[in-house]
Amino acid sequence: MNNASPSAARCPRCTTRLDGGPVQFYCAQCRRTVFAADLDHEVRIPLRRTA
Repeated sequence: MNNASPSAARCPRCTTRLDGGPVQFYCAQCRRTVFAADLDHEVRIPLRRTA
């Protein structure tokens, strides 16, 4: 299931917010279609080191 909302999804090429979803998005800046499978949906959490 797609956890990223359309407002949070960004174009992998130009990082503009994407319209549409949840399966197919549209980048107005690049004028291209981006599929949800091509987006990075992983949440990046910085690693903490204990002292």
